[in-house]
Amino acid sequence: MDKIILLGIALVFSAACAMPQGGMVKKRRGGLFDGIGQESAQQQAQPSVDETFEVITEPPGARIMVNNANYGNSPVRVTVRRMWRGDPNYPMILDTVKVEAFPVESGQCVQTGIFGQNAAKTPPQVRFNMASCAPTSGK
Repeated sequence: MDKIILLGIALVFSAACAMPQGGMVKKRRGGLFDGIGQESAQQQAQPSVDETFEVITEPPGARIMVNNANYGNSPVRVTVRRMWRGDPNYPMILDTVKVEAFPVESGQCVQTGIFGQNAAKTPPQVRFNMASCAPTSGK
């Protein structure tokens, strides 16, 4: 009688371990049997991040391009989608954001900034002084 009770308890515990738990998904392994596995961190995380920031130039009116797309003249509010890149088994990184301001008057220079290196957030305001030109060497 004791052996039957012990066998029943062992059967209940082994059946409980075989039941799907919360957070687990059913995966097809390609064999005769289906498997149950944990969702990977990449499946749980968002594949992209949307960021909104403002581009301001001094003086205003410069043509603004972000990641090679025209967003109009400054000041302008921009929303970009940054994608996660890399192998999910290693630390992943976000795409960078390239902001360019093109001059509209003489005496101004093209201004460029790369933001979001090392998965950092793009600042809420990106400012460019259009008259801040690199000195040219010449005679």
